Amino acid sequence: MALRKTRLELRTAVRENLDEATASYWSDAQLNRILDRSKDRAWNEVKKLKDDFFLRNRTSLDGTLTILTESYAATGFELVAGTREYTLPFDVSEVKLIEVTTVGYETVRFLHRDLASWEMRGLRELTENQVPGVIYFDLVGERTLTIAPKLDTTLDLRLWYVPILDDLAADTSTLEMPHPLYMAVEEFATARALVQDREASAAVWEQMGVATVQRFMGGHRRQTQDPELVVLYAAEEW
Repeated sequence: MALRKTRLELRTAVRENLDEATASYWSDAQLNRILDRSKDRAWNEVKKLKDDFFLRNRTSLDGTLTILTESYAATGFELVAGTREYTLPFDVSEVKLIEVTTVGYETVRFLHRDLASWEMRGLRELTENQVPGVIYFDLVGERTLTIAPKLDTTLDLRLWYVPILDDLAADTSTLEMPHPLYMAVEEFATARALVQDREASAAVWEQMGVATVQRFMGGHRRQTQDPELVVLYAAEEW
């Protein structure tokens, strides 16, 4: 059994839940749309763990990429002398880490500061380009990276980020989801379909999906290398 489920396998499971072995009330196209929305919901729950499940890295030297069916030039986040704003890839949801890959500048650090913070505002007031040292950054709008201060040299970057998951484009497309959360996707999809049919049992499937997510999030620890230490304090006797 493959750990990653295909769209066909997910749709077949949903049809079984709906007691509809062959297409009758729900078309394949309808269930495909429902599965994508249910996948997005489960993805959002997994992100709450902050456990780097979907983490991806790209560099500004990666050339032209196809991301979420759109063409994107990775040079879009190469830092250019005198430039303050940059457009990140289409699938950026959360930025985890920014590293400089240009030889000789690997020790340059990026620190997040809110655009309205006094540190950011102070550096944005500088009119002259600066030698790269500590770079403050913020993400604004949908996917704009803004930095301060403006630099006096061009730098290539490696961007580590949590991506938005692409839709399942074909029946052979596989669900990118920690095992066994494919079950939650199937349960959420079943609930959505039953809501469309105005079935009262939709609430039951919704609760099953929530319970599957809670069991995973409550019982899962991705990093178990470091021991847990409990500090005990003895009450002082008088």
